[in-house]
Amino acid sequence: MLKILITVGIFPPDIGGPATYVPFIAEALASRGHQVTVVAPQDSHDVHPIDAVGYRLVRFNRPRILRYINYFIEQFRAFVTIFNEARSRDIIYVNGFEFPSAIVGWFLRKPLVTKAVGDGAWELAYSRGWTTLSLDDFRSFNSYRVSLFRFLRYCSARSSIAVITPSQYLKDVVVGWGVDRARIKVIYNAFFQEKNAQHGIEIPEPFWDGFRVISIGRIVAHKRLHQVVAAVMGIPNAKLVLVGDGPLRYIIEQQVKALNVADRVYFTGKISKAQVDYLLDHYAQAFVLNSTYEGLPHVVLEAASHHVPVVATAVGGTVEVIEHEKSGLLVQPECPSELLLALLRLQGNPNLRKNLAEAAYKNLINFSVERMVDETEQVLLDASP
Repeated sequence: MLKILITVGIFPPDIGGPATYVPFIAEALASRGHQVTVVAPQDSHDVHPIDAVGYRLVRFNRPRILRYINYFIEQFRAFVTIFNEARSRDIIYVNGFEFPSAIVGWFLRKPLVTKAVGDGAWELAYSRGWTTLSLDDFRSFNSYRVSLFRFLRYCSARSSIAVITPSQYLKDVVVGWGVDRARIKVIYNAFFQEKNAQHGIEIPEPFWDGFRVISIGRIVAHKRLHQVVAAVMGIPNAKLVLVGDGPLRYIIEQQVKALNVADRVYFTGKISKAQVDYLLDHYAQAFVLNSTYEGLPHVVLEAASHHVPVVATAVGGTVEVIEHEKSGLLVQPECPSELLLALLRLQGNPNLRKNLAEAAYKNLINFSVERMVDETEQVLLDASP
């Protein structure tokens, strides 16, 4: 059995693909007899205890010093923590902190397997306003800053024995990083239910009236939540619940204030996975993902598992999960008018909502937990000394 170190950049109570995937895969691998340690950051004021799991969790505090040096301080803290933990591990499974993981792997001669769920250099450049290009167009874009962050974010994939991607689309992206296609294995994400009992979340009573729309994820630039707000507000008596937090939350809150629609848009902030499940089960009549980019979105699988119809942008790996007009409605990115029309269709047609949700739920058989764990375990075994 392997001694596995898993690194990740976000972890509960954060919301996002890696924060959903890593706790699950860590526990699944531990249940098969492997010794698993997870290294993850946390906000110092937001300690999140994990109970009754079979793996070891090691956390370090995110810095809150100066905006432009926090990134590098966090990378250094990650390096120290990963180095200390990796010395007694057989293999490092990288789900975040690519550069410090690659340095530790090289220094300690530990094999790496990297899961590439996106292009970290593009996400950083986009969120910082260095580029407005789509991911596909960004591949030919260059600058000194972009070159630096490409090196930092791509190094672990380039030095890994194997790279896992959750979609064919991302496999092609990673090939563009200079990784041999033969080293890349596509393993589709799975959806997984919360084991604990659901915990309700109190949504103010006025938000239960009308057409109820929900969006889940980090509030970052490429999620285009300002367009979601505008579209939902274009539907009479529609309500929108935004689940999650992120660096652009203040901007979206200011948009809501400027539109004078605070009685129609509700921010939950960070909530537990069980509370997200509760909202999908008891509140949502439609789910929206308006990204300009997705690797393969866990959150769409989660919505489907709760029979919530999906409206999503036809980008990246999303088109490998949702088939337009059959298991959801796909719209073009940066096209608010299409988003509004899709939501209007769902609002006015309960039968369409039901049929799309049922088809998406049936499609989850292609994203089974057993397949994902089996294939991931085999990649790690093959890469181990």
